[in-house]
Amino acid sequence: MLEKRLSEITEELQSIETRGAEIRTGAETAEAAALEELNTELTDLEERKAKLLEEKTEIEARMQEAAEVASGAGEEVPIPEKEETRMFEVNSIEYRNAWTKKIVGRDMNEEERSALSSAGAVIPTMTVNAVWDRLIKDAELLGKVDVSQFPNYVRFPKATTVNAASSGAVGGSITESSDVIGYVDLVPAEYVKLLTVGADIDHMAIDAVHDWIVNNIVDSIRYAMNKDILIGSNSNAFKGITASVNANATAIPATVTKASILKIMATLGSNYQSGAIWIMTPKMFYEDIMGVSQLNDYVINDGFQFKLFGHDVVLMSEALVSSKETIFYGDPKAYKVNIFKPLEVKTFESATTTNLQFRGACLADGELLDTSAFVRFAQT
Repeated sequence: MLEKRLSEITEELQSIETRGAEIRTGAETAEAAALEELNTELTDLEERKAKLLEEKTEIEARMQEAAEVASGAGEEVPIPEKEETRMFEVNSIEYRNAWTKKIVGRDMNEEERSALSSAGAVIPTMTVNAVWDRLIKDAELLGKVDVSQFPNYVRFPKATTVNAASSGAVGGSITESSDVIGYVDLVPAEYVKLLTVGADIDHMAIDAVHDWIVNNIVDSIRYAMNKDILIGSNSNAFKGITASVNANATAIPATVTKASILKIMATLGSNYQSGAIWIMTPKMFYEDIMGVSQLNDYVINDGFQFKLFGHDVVLMSEALVSSKETIFYGDPKAYKVNIFKPLEVKTFESATTTNLQFRGACLADGELLDTSAFVRFAQT
């Protein structure tokens, strides 16, 4: 059977050589249109020739093996199977578990050690996604402000003087406007959480250990960032809205009324009204705002996300500024946060106890680009 096929291949190869020679001879005198067809046919012949030669080589090798076995020269020698080492991608559960085992000091198998070594022990994709999802929550300030992730120091333009656009006749003269552009420079501050746990963490499942560490560290850092967006001192921290916006001269009366709330809304410029939110303490909202019967029709509870006059309400205890209940109203997208370096988790072992310490750190900064984007009212 193999001999017959080898004979057929030999005959076809001879035919290809003959036809190839004919094409090359005819190409010397062929017209342009015919030449293109000849070139195409020659290319097809060359491809067919390559496949036949490959098949011919394989058949000859098989015939040689058969001849050696028949003569007793070719004894079958068992070839040991090569052990396959699986490689885990950084977005796999296996890699995440290997990374978690490493930071908590658990024993790893060879595959897990190899996976960490080949990937440079980078933070798993699933962990990065889990950190981001837990860090940025829609109902909180950090989920409403404008967040970017540039690795280097950044400068954002800030319009200090903006003249209105004008209209005129087509082709008419244009009056030049003199807008003034300033800048806000964001310089990273380090937000850090040091988590200490006992040796009993060894009895927890890897999935539970991973989620517990991530959730604990991220929640602490998220709280610190949310707080600083509102009241940050600008000293190794965000510059908070409170530091950028002065309290309005008109105070919120001791007894809140619908008119006093509408007064706050009316103070904000129209260009920031559509995206505006409320920021106030739970006490102000639940006792004073919801205590006004006239406002009942204007407060909406959308799955624990409250709205007042159609605008989201963010509840923060930090809105008690200088011991005064304070209401902020404005567009959070005018506040810029840049995360220079995403959250990293490293482990440390105590020299005196069996405790483990996990250090979570994130580099970030934030500031309000336009102070007119918020108004601030304090209660008397």
